Amino acid sequence: MTYLSRLAFLALSLTLLSCSSLPKLPSRPALHLQDWSSFDGKIMPYQTWQPAPGTAIRGVVIAVHGLSGATSDFWFIGDTLPKQGFIVYAYDLRGQGHDPVVSDRGDIQSAKQWLRDLETFHLLVKRKHPKTPVFWYGESLGSLICLHTAANRLPDRRDPDGIILASPVAGLKMTVSGFRRFLLETAATLSPRSRYSLGDLAGVDEKKIQVTSTTTHGSQMAITEHHLTAFSLRLLTEIGRLLDANPSAAKRLRMPVLFLASPNDILSSPDQVQTLFGQVRSPTKRLLWYTRSYHLLLHDVQRAEVSGDLLKWLEIQRQR
Repeated sequence: MTYLSRLAFLALSLTLLSCSSLPKLPSRPALHLQDWSSFDGKIMPYQTWQPAPGTAIRGVVIAVHGLSGATSDFWFIGDTLPKQGFIVYAYDLRGQGHDPVVSDRGDIQSAKQWLRDLETFHLLVKRKHPKTPVFWYGESLGSLICLHTAANRLPDRRDPDGIILASPVAGLKMTVSGFRRFLLETAATLSPRSRYSLGDLAGVDEKKIQVTSTTTHGSQMAITEHHLTAFSLRLLTEIGRLLDANPSAAKRLRMPVLFLASPNDILSSPDQVQTLFGQVRSPTKRLLWYTRSYHLLLHDVQRAEVSGDLLKWLEIQRQR
């Protein structure tokens, strides 16, 4: 072997070695049978509830769950809406109880990941149902994700045909002083993945927090396998930043918007919900109150009313 050929062989060997050490490129976004890959290759579970075979598809609803929630939270509308020709899609949020990467549960690097996940999932569903109206249903934290993602997609012709904000997190009843907020954000910078329970931060007993008319947070979570007991400081800080940006996001909305709210909600007061609703600039908006229910509307005594009102609203939007 000549000197030049040996040099070429060495160069080729080094190239192959360096290539073998490179990280794999993320897979392209795609819907699979029971999971899907997002914009960065993150793979998460999702669930669908389909109309009976032969039923005309009249609309699609993408459901986004709340903090410590899961796709199973939407079983009730999954049972009711398909009977009227609506497909329901629900995906598990990264950083929550069904995240395949256990160490990521209770944590998020940036809220922008949640927003890009919803945008990506929406485009995948829209590709599968190109001529069908698509609506977003966000519950609690999911309402924040839907609100901010929709506000960011205004220039795009593939916007959702309408969004439903259920138990919207319009603000927090419990105010956090500026100094305490500063301490939390500083701690999040120094130790972003440190985890705390919501009860620890708020100074309340989570077992006594009423989430439906008959159950507390503690009793509800005791029978919920995807429940998370603690969240990272950066995740909580990211949610706080979304809350701060609520007014700006609401003013940018132009698609039809439906608020489903309870005056007994543990998180946001009726005044906070009413204020956020008033900031929505959409020419088509509606706010419905469920006075006998609490935070988890689809698990409470008025869930049939919630489902019925949702269906009526969807029907009206389809005909526009």
